[in-house]
Amino acid sequence: MAPVSLIASSDDYLLEERMNEAVASACDALGGVEPEVLQPETTPEALALELCSPSLFAPQRVLVAPDVRLWLGAPAPRGAFKGREEEEEIDADALVQVLDEGVAEDVALVMGAWCGAKPQGPLVVAVEKAGNFHWESLPAPPKPWEDVAVSKEQEDVLRKILRRAVGEVQFTEAAVRLLLDRLGFAPRLLAQEGRKLAAASGGQSVDEELVRALSFPKERSLDAVRDAVLARKAAPILDILNAAEAGVAVRNWQGEAVDPRALPLILLSQTAALFQQLLYLRRVAANHNLLGEMAPSRTQSGRWYSNSFKTGIGPELFDHLEADKPSPVLRAGARKPTMWNLGLFFAGAGRYSDAALIGVLADFGDVEAGIRGDLPIETLTRWFTGI
Repeated sequence: MAPVSLIASSDDYLLEERMNEAVASACDALGGVEPEVLQPETTPEALALELCSPSLFAPQRVLVAPDVRLWLGAPAPRGAFKGREEEEEIDADALVQVLDEGVAEDVALVMGAWCGAKPQGPLVVAVEKAGNFHWESLPAPPKPWEDVAVSKEQEDVLRKILRRAVGEVQFTEAAVRLLLDRLGFAPRLLAQEGRKLAAASGGQSVDEELVRALSFPKERSLDAVRDAVLARKAAPILDILNAAEAGVAVRNWQGEAVDPRALPLILLSQTAALFQQLLYLRRVAANHNLLGEMAPSRTQSGRWYSNSFKTGIGPELFDHLEADKPSPVLRAGARKPTMWNLGLFFAGAGRYSDAALIGVLADFGDVEAGIRGDLPIETLTRWFTGI
């Protein structure tokens, strides 16, 4: 066991797991001593002093600094500290100097850093000289064209976490699959849900039915709305509405909680804009003999995007859109959609007819009036179900 360890990750649960392993290893290496967890307000100077001042009562020590991100000048994880004042980097020169001089063999130091990117700088260099620096990188997410909740790399990590969390309790393959699909890449939430399901099973196997009954995403996101409209699936949107009615947090595109009272109007406005874009795309496609290319029988092919849209239909469609702007798709001053996103919208438009989209937009006024009344959720539910 290296006398000095620094572990960093942009996922708090993966960091916590690796930190626990490192602390346990350090304690075992020094004869089973109890770790000393430093207070959050501990400074680099105070830690440097601890490392230079042997204890008369406990000559063998394992010091643990759970989060030294500010000592490293590393960025915060995305959304982790939203709402707080900007935090300033803390000068760690005193600690760097002590590490450069060497740490006593009967003292171990384990530091953690929850940060948005792999840290660099003098403290990392000093740790690498004195012991071990480990960056717990996250597995690659799915590619944009892969219709899966998690990538193969993410799935491998999540399955290991689930096995550790549930012990001897067996999960059927269908149960694991559903759990991953519902939660996505959420290591801490997966461990929590896994332990809950294992306890509910009474030591028996956890099957898909039990997952459906007890496990669901704790936070919904408006990110799911666009995909639901493009896929012409009401269920994800109805799930968001049910969550809000049950008091479960719904997040916007910045990860902030949406006021439940404002959610119905936000959903209506977002989906109405999407339906307008889809109708416009259908009209452009019809005017340029591309409507047949929208047929789901063509766009659902696994190679449709790379073989047909990316190099053929897409560039031609972009030219027509550029010539016709501003429009619902290319708004004045708005960022131009990527080729991949344009392909998603093109395929989505093919799942509707002109008549269906015109009918949806024609109902907008009545639906807006309805959600300002006493039953906003019920009004939207009827509208989305009809679509």
